[in-house]
Amino acid sequence: MSMSSPAAGAPSPSGVRRGGDHYQDLFVWAAAMRLVQRDSPFTALEVEARGVGNVDDVVLRGRNGADEFGQVKWSSKAGALLDEDFMTGVRAAGGTSLLQKLYGSYQKLRPAEGHGAHPTLQLITNRAADPGHDLLGHIDGRSDLLIPYAADQRSTSKAGILLAGWATHVKAERHELLEMLEHLRFTTGRTISGETERIQALMASVGLHSNHQSLEQGLSAAAAWVRNGLRTVTPQDVEKDIDRLGLQAGEPKAVLLVQAIDRDGHPEDATAALDWVDLFEGNAPRERTHPRDHRSWETMQQELEAAVQRLENAGWRKMVIRGAMRQATFFLVGAAAPRTRQWGLSYMQRRGSEAGHIWNTETPRVLVPQPIAQSTPVEAGNELAVVINFALDATPAVVSYVRQAGLHVREVLSLTPEEGAHDQSVAGSGEAICYVQHLINAIRRQIERHPSTERVHLFLAGPGGLALLLGHRWNRIGATTVYEHLGTGVGYAPAFQIP
Repeated sequence: MSMSSPAAGAPSPSGVRRGGDHYQDLFVWAAAMRLVQRDSPFTALEVEARGVGNVDDVVLRGRNGADEFGQVKWSSKAGALLDEDFMTGVRAAGGTSLLQKLYGSYQKLRPAEGHGAHPTLQLITNRAADPGHDLLGHIDGRSDLLIPYAADQRSTSKAGILLAGWATHVKAERHELLEMLEHLRFTTGRTISGETERIQALMASVGLHSNHQSLEQGLSAAAAWVRNGLRTVTPQDVEKDIDRLGLQAGEPKAVLLVQAIDRDGHPEDATAALDWVDLFEGNAPRERTHPRDHRSWETMQQELEAAVQRLENAGWRKMVIRGAMRQATFFLVGAAAPRTRQWGLSYMQRRGSEAGHIWNTETPRVLVPQPIAQSTPVEAGNELAVVINFALDATPAVVSYVRQAGLHVREVLSLTPEEGAHDQSVAGSGEAICYVQHLINAIRRQIERHPSTERVHLFLAGPGGLALLLGHRWNRIGATTVYEHLGTGVGYAPAFQIP
C-alpha cells in the first residue's frame, strides 16, 4: 500500500470524501476476508445495503440470522472525538442526529418478540470516545458496548440524567433505548495504520499474499464493488477477485489472538482468543508488566497451551498470531506451537517506524553474521543465564538481577548482533530465521561445554517476532525459565517454565 505524504494543509471537501471512501474500503475488504475465512459464520457481504436504515455501509449476513450492520464515520481531524455533539447534534434544519439515525435503524431491524436474533449494530470511526463524557467515556473495552454501565446508572446520577436525555432525544422510553444500546458496538479509535495491519493479518489467515501491493489490490476490488453497484457480495464473488488478482498464496490459517497487556480492536477475527488484561497490574499497556498474582503466569500458560491444543485437534497446523504482549509471552506462544509439531506461525512485525510486515516461520532464511557471544562469570551454581541483546544491551541489568536474586547461575551468556543492539537490528523474517538458528546453536554449544548445566534462564530484548520464532524452534535445550522485564531499574520476574 502506498504511503501518503504529510498533509500540506486543511483537506479539501473532495479530499475529505476520498479519505472517507478509502477508510470505508478498509472495512469492506476486512469484511470480505471474514466472509471467506474457513468456517465463516457469514453467508454474504452487503455494501451500502438497501432497506436497513443508516447502518448500511458494511453488512455481514449471518448463517443463523445474527447479522452485523456497520455505519462508518471518518474524520480528517486526528483529534476529533466521539462526543455529545457528534451523537446528538443536528447538522441541517429538519435533519436528524446520528443517535436518532442509529435508534431508527435498530427499530427497523429488530425482530418481533420471539422471532429471530437481534442485529448487532456497529458505529465504526477513527474518532476516539470522549473520555470525559458521562456515558461515552465508559464504553466497555472488552465488548465495545455501553451496557452494562448505562443500565446500572441511577436515574438521578449524571449518567442517568444524560441517558434520560438521550431517550427523550430519540422519542423512546429508557428501557427501549437501553435495548438498542445492548446491541450497539462503539468501534472507536480505528486508525488507518491499525486497520491496515489488521487486514494484512486477515489476508494471511485466508492464505493470501499480504504485502502492501496485495492489500492495495484488495482495496481496489472493494472500491469497484461500490462503483459497479454490486451491493451483495457472495463468497464466490470474493474468491473470483482473489483468483483474478492472483492473491492466493497458500492454505488458510487459524487466528490466535493473545490479549496480554491490551485488548484487540477486532476479537471477532480470531479463531481462538485469550484475554489476560485483567490479570495484570496497571491501567495502561505500558504499565502491565506483571500479573497481580504470580500464580497467574501458570494460568496463562495453561490457557494458551489448551487453546493451541484445541486448534490442533480441529485440524489446524498454521496460524496467524495477533495481540499485544511482551517478550516472555511471545516466546511462550512460539513454544506452545512448536516446529517439532509441524506448526507454521505468522506474525505482523513492525521495524522502527516502518509499516508492519508479516514474519513467517517458513520464510527462507537470509544469511546474517553469527551474533557475538560474551560470557560474564557469576560462579553461583550450575545454571546458565542467556541474554538476547537485539533491541538493546540488557547484559548489565541481567547480571545485576541474577546476583541480587541469588540465582544458581554459573555465567551469563550475552548474544548480540555483530553491528550492535538497536531497534532495527533484524531486517525481516528471513534474517530472523537465520538469527534464531545462530542463537540456538550458540546456546547448545555453551551447554555442551558444561554438560552439568541444570537450567537455562532466558532474558529477551528484541523484536516480538524474534522471541516468537525463538520459542517456536526452542528444542533440545532443557528446562528453561523465561523472564519478563519489569522496567528500567526495576529488574525482572520469572514468568514461564518450559520443560
